[in-house]
Amino acid sequence: MLPVKKRDQKVLPMSQQPQRIRRDAARKDTFRDAYQKAVRSSSVTFCVLLLCLLLVGVSLISLYGRVVAVKIQMHGVYSEISQLQSEKEHLLLEVKSLNSLERIEMIAITELGLQYPESRQWLRLAARGE
Repeated sequence: MLPVKKRDQKVLPMSQQPQRIRRDAARKDTFRDAYQKAVRSSSVTFCVLLLCLLLVGVSLISLYGRVVAVKIQMHGVYSEISQLQSEKEHLLLEVKSLNSLERIEMIAITELGLQYPESRQWLRLAARGE
């Protein structure tokens, strides 16, 4: 960068300019380079953070989908359990009704034609004493 020329002043080449002016120009270049390096570094950092955030978001959405799928599966299992319990209660009531002595006696008399034994049909067995 060339220094601003005042009236009646000549612009000197860089090697003939005073030491202070050359030092200031070098500092400006150093600061500009440092700033550009910082901008590049921050943009890379931003891209890496953005990528990490994207991966975390995708992971969370995937986990949420799995949780929903498991909840749906659990709901199906719970409904099947309640259905099987009601069927079990129904079958237990049916077993109790089929095992009643009155029912068995009624079937024996009506369907099978059985009768109560008469006193002459009884057979008495005596056990021999040793």
